Amino acid sequence: MRALSWLGLSAAAAALLAGCNTMSGHDLVRQTACADFAFPVYFQNNSDQLTPEAMQLIAQSATRAKSCSVQGVSITGLETANADLAGRRVAAVDKALAANGVTAQATVTNAGRQGFGLLHRRIEVDVKLAPPRP
Repeated sequence: MRALSWLGLSAAAAALLAGCNTMSGHDLVRQTACADFAFPVYFQNNSDQLTPEAMQLIAQSATRAKSCSVQGVSITGLETANADLAGRRVAAVDKALAANGVTAQATVTNAGRQGFGLLHRRIEVDVKLAPPRP
């Protein structure tokens, strides 16, 4: 009885793997590697200076984006009590992306002071990608 169940499992696994052979692994990697992505960048209270961790995240994200065809990058910051602070933070992220070879279209969302305080220390970066041209 046990031999039959192993035989059944082996046959099912072989059928499943046979179906996978119709797609190449390279195609699967390309599709997922060039998928759009977003990441947050957090700042200290009342600061527009990027932390070392934020700089590392931006550099890693720029490397990921440059392996594909970058269709667009949007940088969005929430307005804070200091109306100029969100703009300076967006500019800092934009400058760091450019230093890593990725250009962006910076925008500041006028979201007022509603919501959780941590959100007002965050800049959101959205990256739109397409597979690299052959």
